[in-house]
Amino acid sequence: MNYRILFLVLMSFVLLSCDDDDYPYAEVPSVVLNEFWTQYPDGTDPEFNSIGEDYEVDFEINGNDYSALFSTSGNILKEKKEITWNKLPIEVQEALQKNYGQKKIEDPEWVRQGEDIYYQAEVKRFFLDEDIVLDAAGRLDSERKFWK
Repeated sequence: MNYRILFLVLMSFVLLSCDDDDYPYAEVPSVVLNEFWTQYPDGTDPEFNSIGEDYEVDFEINGNDYSALFSTSGNILKEKKEITWNKLPIEVQEALQKNYGQKKIEDPEWVRQGEDIYYQAEVKRFFLDEDIVLDAAGRLDSERKFWK
C-alpha cells in the first residue's frame, strides 16, 4: 500500500512538471518587453528573436505585419510596417511604376531608422526577384540593406 501511494505522489509531481505554462518571454529583458508594450499596445502575436545583443519583434496590428528592433536598453533602433501601394509617397509610386511597373511590386514597407524614413519592396521577375530600398524621393538607396 505504501508503494502505491508513493507511486501516485511521484506520478503527480512528474505530470505537474510537464505542463506548458512557462512564461513565453522569459528570455527577453523586461525593459524590452515594457518598451514594446508601451510603443505598440495594440500589437498582437509578438515573436521575439535575439539578434546579437538586440531583439527583433515581429507582430501584427489590425492584420498588418510590423517589425521592430530593440536594443537591450529598450531603445527602438528601427521599425517597419507593411503598407499598401496607395500609402507610398507619390514620388516612390512614380519611380516604382516607371522602373518596374506596379504589378511587379509586392509587399511595400515603410521603414524608420532613427530620423530616416525609407521604403522597401520586393520586385517579382521571371527568374530574378529583387529586394529594393528607396528614399522618400523615390531614388534607389544602395547604401541601405533590405530588412527582411
